[in-house]
Amino acid sequence: MKNQHWSEINEATSVLGIRILFFVYRVLGRGVFNLFLMPVIAWYFCFQGRARRASLSYLRRVRAQGGLPEGGPLWLANIKHFYSFGIGLLDKLAAWSGGLTPGEVRYCERREEFLKVVRSGRGCLLIASHLGNMEVSRMMADTHKRVKLNILVHTKHAESFNKLLKELDEASCLNLIQVTEVTPATAVMLNEKIQAGEVVVIAGDRTAVTGSGRESEANFLGAPAALPQGPYILASILRCPVYLIFSVREGKNYRIFIELFAERIRLSRREREQELSEWAQRFADRLAEYTLRYPLQWFNFYDFWWRPAKANAVDEPNHSGDSNDSYDASHSYNSSHSCDQSYDSTDSHYANNGSLTAEPSAK
Repeated sequence: MKNQHWSEINEATSVLGIRILFFVYRVLGRGVFNLFLMPVIAWYFCFQGRARRASLSYLRRVRAQGGLPEGGPLWLANIKHFYSFGIGLLDKLAAWSGGLTPGEVRYCERREEFLKVVRSGRGCLLIASHLGNMEVSRMMADTHKRVKLNILVHTKHAESFNKLLKELDEASCLNLIQVTEVTPATAVMLNEKIQAGEVVVIAGDRTAVTGSGRESEANFLGAPAALPQGPYILASILRCPVYLIFSVREGKNYRIFIELFAERIRLSRREREQELSEWAQRFADRLAEYTLRYPLQWFNFYDFWWRPAKANAVDEPNHSGDSNDSYDASHSYNSSHSCDQSYDSTDSHYANNGSLTAEPSAK
């Protein structure tokens, strides 16, 4: 089977599917929806071999880095990984429909520092990832109305989702911006958001949709992985503070971690590529730390370490006896089921846009 860039995976995104899921969740409740979801997750685990093998490959790396205990069957963690995704889907629906209460979301001590910056009228850039549940971050916008989140997404349905958000909550401070490439015109629009004191959110763990090669190699969980340069180029253009955000489940609640990544990112023309690689590695280090703390909340169900130039030489820890599944380098998460539609539409498409074309300012 042929490897694919994450954006080429056959994803059946449908606003109608989201509406159906919302209807089931809001009318029948979380308990009934959970029963409805269980056979769906079981079906995925049994019949979506690529996603299952991608999960196993990831879990082997996590265990090699000490994120999972040695010994014991890895297939059990594999099942728990899928189940964690299902719970995340329920929480995603709850976050989008106002089903999460402020008491169910806790924050790290850095939140006040972040809010102080926003209250001062300064906009900032948030770099997110596909660890945990980014949708929960809207609680921060709903609780503090001055926090207006503009999330860059890779989906053709951004306008429809914005309409759906307004139907669910007219006072929603969440705005989805569909992008596949950040052009100078897009950068100007985002700069206006920053100047207005708003927050722009971009993913730091997905390479460019356009395949432009705007990426840097960084060590992540013990092996080289391609990470987008887009967040750091955009940060240098916007000239604003940069924060990292991770929204993860702890027991029955969520915890949002916000930490300052840089007061400002500056890129020199002479050392630009080296500096971009250093910023990508810094992000990879922070992402790895949180990933090892919350290993079952990693929702990249494809081969994260695959590189086109090294398709036959994936560096993976060699562990035998973990599963009867052999490793397959072509991982994807394909299905037309409405469960997958919700995942594709809201989470997997947070844009990274490593293909920024605007030139950063020199030092």
